[in-house]
Amino acid sequence: MKVNELFQSLKQKKPAAIYVILGREEYTARKILQSFVALVPEEQRTVNVGEYDMETTPLTTALEDALSAPFFGERRVVLIKRPYFLTGENKKRKIEQHPEALLSYLDHPEPTSVVVFWAPYPKLDERKKVTKRLLKKAVVVDNDFLNERSTRAYLKQQVTTAGYTIEKEAFELLLKKTENQLSLIMNELPKLFLVAQATKKITGVMVERMVAQTLEQNIFDLSALVLDKKVQQAVVMYHNLLEQHEEPLKLNAILVGQVRLLLQVSILQQNGYAQGNIASVLKTHPYRVKLALQKCRRFGRAELRNAYLGLIQLEEKMKSTQQNPQQLFELFMLGYFTREKTTG
Repeated sequence: MKVNELFQSLKQKKPAAIYVILGREEYTARKILQSFVALVPEEQRTVNVGEYDMETTPLTTALEDALSAPFFGERRVVLIKRPYFLTGENKKRKIEQHPEALLSYLDHPEPTSVVVFWAPYPKLDERKKVTKRLLKKAVVVDNDFLNERSTRAYLKQQVTTAGYTIEKEAFELLLKKTENQLSLIMNELPKLFLVAQATKKITGVMVERMVAQTLEQNIFDLSALVLDKKVQQAVVMYHNLLEQHEEPLKLNAILVGQVRLLLQVSILQQNGYAQGNIASVLKTHPYRVKLALQKCRRFGRAELRNAYLGLIQLEEKMKSTQQNPQQLFELFMLGYFTREKTTG
């Protein structure tokens, strides 16, 4: 089921017993959860709406709530968030879950309860018995990242509905600064509406002034300078990020991730993968893959590999010496670490 179809069905106040909201789009996820909460009258929500995070709460506690009759009302809504046990993740957590308890509930769901699994993951592990059974019994809602075309259309609709216009330059800049992520875009729009209240027109200057780039976007720009071997500009940008109290190791880790992404995208593209398939395989936002594909056309595999190895060496130096991080970055930009590894 698509998100819009879900909203339409919930308006009719005849929900299914079990839902799985699958995907990583935070903005629509919040709206979806609000729509489920709205199924219960406001004065009853404190007793008939339960929210349980599986990172910190046992699944059995949530299921016990779901099995309870609503308190002075017609319906109980139980929101089960981050059910990691339905994925293939092996990361250890403080709470050990027993997903087999869910199998019994799936066979005999409480008719007065609506149970919603919010699964902010690209996919679930269908090899697991409990996952397979849940997906068979539940209404599954596709809530993964919108593609670029859909995001553009949604943004235009929101601006028009609010009674505003937006310059083409401003539109493109907003998408770039937010990496085409709907949740980030919708966080920024209220500020732009406020500053453009008098003219009802959002300009490029307003977006430039009001919308800050994410750290990841700044690092993406830095990676372009690194790969273009623009030493002075890269060092200045790195210095500015340090001045903003960003941790050197954190900056390097994101930079390593950016160059690794370019390498992975380059390899997958060479093996015949399309943009959408690459995003799915790498479990990353389609817009990041689009930017990576554009950048890969300018750089050979050897250049990307050398940059990646140099950044790994840079990290090793940062961890093992007390040398100034900016000086180490300057040495990296001059090719020192890669040369050292090659000749060492």
